[in-house]
Amino acid sequence: AITAAPAAPVAAAVTAIVYAALLATTRIPCGADGTFCREGACERVRAHLAANLHGQDTAVNLLVDALCDHVASPRPNKPLVASLHGSPGIGKSYFHQLLAQALYNATGDGSHPAEDAFGNPIEPVASSDHPSGGGPWGGDSNGNSNGNSNGGNNVVDAMVDKGRVIKGYLPTFMGGDVAPRWNDANGVNARHRVECPGRDCPAYKVIFGTDYVTAEQEAQGRALRDAIVDHLATFPESIIVIEEYDKMGCPARGMLKQLLDKGANGNATFHRSVFVLEANLGFVEINRRVRKGLGNSQNNVGDGSSGEGSSGGEELDLDELTATQRTLRDTVFKRWKDERCEEWSDTHKAVGSVDLFAPFLPLTRKSVGEVIEAHLRERTRVKRRARELARLTWARPDVVDFLVSQVEFEKEHAIEGGKEAGGVLSRWVTRALRRLAQAEDTARKKESQRRAVEEGRLWVDDRSGPPLRDRSVRLEVAKGGRELVASVVD
Repeated sequence: AITAAPAAPVAAAVTAIVYAALLATTRIPCGADGTFCREGACERVRAHLAANLHGQDTAVNLLVDALCDHVASPRPNKPLVASLHGSPGIGKSYFHQLLAQALYNATGDGSHPAEDAFGNPIEPVASSDHPSGGGPWGGDSNGNSNGNSNGGNNVVDAMVDKGRVIKGYLPTFMGGDVAPRWNDANGVNARHRVECPGRDCPAYKVIFGTDYVTAEQEAQGRALRDAIVDHLATFPESIIVIEEYDKMGCPARGMLKQLLDKGANGNATFHRSVFVLEANLGFVEINRRVRKGLGNSQNNVGDGSSGEGSSGGEELDLDELTATQRTLRDTVFKRWKDERCEEWSDTHKAVGSVDLFAPFLPLTRKSVGEVIEAHLRERTRVKRRARELARLTWARPDVVDFLVSQVEFEKEHAIEGGKEAGGVLSRWVTRALRRLAQAEDTARKKESQRRAVEEGRLWVDDRSGPPLRDRSVRLEVAKGGRELVASVVD
């Protein structure tokens, strides 16, 4: 008699072979596996920062130039270490978020499928070559996997480093239930949510709070080192952000010095990584130099002698930048030296491991206006996405100038940077839209009642949804210039 071979071992062998083949043929795009997208990185980073970070040309130009050299280097000797300084609310944290988006190619430029500002994937336009559904990955018209045998190769969230799966979920045919998040080997656009920061920026890590009480410093320093080294061992091309690094205790600072100076620790080698150190320290000196530049430019108004590179309060010229960088370095060195927890030479090495000190300038009225207008555009996208409005426009420059006037300034610079922008829009723009919605709702109800009376109905049919749904609205400054008013323009 012929007996059938056990089914389980055969199925397991087939599954292993198919899975290995899929891992070998799946093209995981840069960024999704925690590696930098070096092709076009310099241009992409520069353009992304220029479009989204306002009023920081000095810091952006300095940082991007260094980043371009670091990413282009085939064998950098150490990680790039940049120290960001300036008052709160002027874009230091926003900088490294934008940097992560650009380096991991999550800017919506087509290399990764894009998503809008609210986490909703923007589906590609279907074509004969790259339809939005079907294809080797399967799925419906929205790119959602159906998980059956017709769905094809449902390999998901597998981050592969030299053939080794270092993180991921099982594909559906092995018991998983998550759809693919990158293009397949044929370039077909699979379901993908570009979240950066988020799970699609796996190598982007922000570390908060490195200032501990004395009794905890040793243990916390070791824990911090282990966490960073474990992360770098998995993702050797990381963006590591350490906030308020100038307040680090001695053990944590000693750990950081070793990482930054050598670019290797145990089984982790991370010369290609980028460390971003953030601090408010030194903002008084930065503001002083900016005011000095502004005063010089005002003194030269009308005589044609401002000269090339004059900051005018918007950007530091080369001499001012060099002097400010030296001051920031010396300030960090003095703070650490005064703590006397290490030899002078060790403090010098710790500060010397930082490649550049980047001053972030206080925001001028012009820059605050750019931030506010960016908030207005974002609000337009929110309301259009929710179908609360078809379009939102505003009178330029009157509306933006009015909103800027509601921000608190000390002479020419915003006291809290761009922090007030959101609150100002809530106070004035939201109020104007709410009043318009109430007026439209009242008028609509009166019209519904009038029609009910004319038609002899005993009920009022009012099921048309929100009063401004799919309407085009325009913002203007009211007569007298004391508030904003909104009106329907369609």
